[in-house]
Parts: sequence; C-alpha cells; structure tokens
Amino acid sequence: MNMSNTTSQPAASCWSNCAPANDSRADAAEPAPNIRSVRAKLKSIGDVAHELAKLYREARSGRLDVADASRLANMLYILSRILETSELEKRIEALEARTGH
Repeated sequence: MNMSNTTSQPAASCWSNCAPANDSRADAAEPAPNIRSVRAKLKSIGDVAHELAKLYREARSGRLDVADASRLANMLYILSRILETSELEKRIEALEARTGH
C-alpha cells in the first residue's frame, strides 16, 4: 500500500495546542512580569506555615493569582511533609541509638 498520497500533520505537543493563548505555559521561555524572586526561609514546619499564611493573604488581597497561589501552596504542603518525615526520622534514630538497636 502506497502511503505517499496521504498527508499527515506532525503531532504537536499539548503545550502548543492545549494551552490557551493567554496561558503563561504557552510561552514558558518568558517569565511572568509580576513574579518577583524572593527567597523564603523554609527550614522548619513553622517557616512553611508562615509562608503559606503569607501566600493566602496575597491571594485574598488579589496581589497573587489564585491558581498560582494554589500551585505554590501545593509545593509548600509537599515540603512540609518532607520536613515532617525528616524530623520523625531523626527522632527515631535518636531513640534507636539510646536503646541500642
């Protein structure tokens, strides 16, 4: 069977076809103009909780898009779980060292 008469379009990625034109994902090379680079201290669960509260206030006030706040909050939640697990691991190791296990 000769396939030379069949015209086929190359498959496009979802990013070029699925993202709306005004979606920031459509052009990932350009940073969003309203994003400022701020380095937050995130070494403890308390630090993460503080940052999460700040994120909530910024979204409520309209300074941060709710969708962006949601994505950042999800990352903060993941980080809090990592910190929590790390802390529990340290405590278990200390208990095992005391009991000789």
